[in-house]
This record gives sequence, structure tokens and C-alpha cells, in this order.
Amino acid sequence: MGVAFATEAIEATKATEATKATEATEAAKVDFAVGEVAAVRADGTRRPLSRGEKVSPGETVDTGSGRAQLRFTDGAMVSLQPQTQFRIDAYEFKGQADGSEKGFFSLLKGALRTITGAIGKKERKAYRLDTAVATIGIRGTIYSVAYGNSVTVNTDQGAVEACNSGGCLVIGAGQSAYIKDIDTAPVFLGAGPQPLQGTLPPAAPPGFSVGDDPHILSPHPPPQGQRLPGAYQY
Repeated sequence: MGVAFATEAIEATKATEATKATEATEAAKVDFAVGEVAAVRADGTRRPLSRGEKVSPGETVDTGSGRAQLRFTDGAMVSLQPQTQFRIDAYEFKGQADGSEKGFFSLLKGALRTITGAIGKKERKAYRLDTAVATIGIRGTIYSVAYGNSVTVNTDQGAVEACNSGGCLVIGAGQSAYIKDIDTAPVFLGAGPQPLQGTLPPAAPPGFSVGDDPHILSPHPPPQGQRLPGAYQY
């Protein structure tokens, strides 16, 4: 009886540790998914996503012809449009901002709108969104990004900063910006103030997550071995 009880206790402990490990790797849950939305792992395997499903770091959400909304553990929300591939490069949040939190993401193609959460509010360098054309940092905000061969950024609330090899640009509430390619500096769209022709936009003020090293783009590489059909690769 004693041996059996000890064996059961060990198995129960292992099960609890496995559950904790799974919970620790959770980055977000699916609020809703319409169509054949899937999570793609680094090894290329796919699993369908539906409401309540968990998404982990290293996975790419591929909406196909559908759409989805993710709710992250730090309170952030990300809405993904059709034909979008959004990867969670690295993510950690322990329930409060303690200096270890981080959220690094990549928009491989498509469009998203996000309301940022706790990550990035205390430590700006803890958050970034990469594309092959520009890297985007935040100051606690609501913004949207569309990426094909170029990038368009719209800020609804707060401010974002777009940086690439051409320079950096702070995009405030109500402003939009266009980034043609990795070597062309971001410019405002519409009635926003325009940088002088032939000059780089000024570097972002201190506190942004990517502006401390302007004019240099160093996006996070895709996880080793990951290749997504139709995805834009770095």
C-alpha cells in the first residue's frame, strides 16, 4: 500500500508540474476565430484554432481566408484580418510588470489591429512588432498595421515608433505613416507633418522600444526550421 501510494503521489506531482509548464508557455487565448484559422508550430505542423484555444510562444497564427482575435495574458488584444500570418516570437508575463516581461512579435503578412496590454508600459524595450520592412515600438496604445510589400501604420491612441534602415518616425494619435521598403525612411500620410526631402526623420524621444538605436533594423529571425507557405521571410 505504501509503495502504491508513493507511486501515485509521484505521478500526481508530475502531472501538476506538466500542467504548470503548459500554463507557463501560454501567451494568449482565442477570443473568436472565423474560418479555417490555424496555429503553425516551428516544425510546420498545424492545428486548428477555435474559441478558447491557447496559443504559445513560437507559434504563428495563420488566418487563411478567416479572421481571429487573440487575448494575451497581459490584457492585450490583437485582431487579425484575413490572409494574415502573425507570429509570437517570444512572450513572458508573470501577472505583473516585474522587469522580466516581454512580448516580441512578427507580422509576416496581412493586417492587424491591437490594443496593447501591460507589456511595454513600464519597460518600453519589452515590446516590439517586426516586419521585414520596419520594426514598431509602442508607448501603451491602440494601433493597426498592414503589411504586404510595404507597411502602413495607423495610430488611434497613444503613439508608436516605426524604425528601419532609413530612419525612425513617431506616429501619434490620429496619424498614419507609410514605409515603402527597408531602406526608405517612414513618412507621414495625409495631413501629417512631412520630413524634409532628402533628410531622415528625427530619432524617437527616449522611452520608445526601438528608438535608442535609430537607423538600424535588427528584427528577430524566424524560429529555426519554420517555413510558412506564402509567408514573407527575412
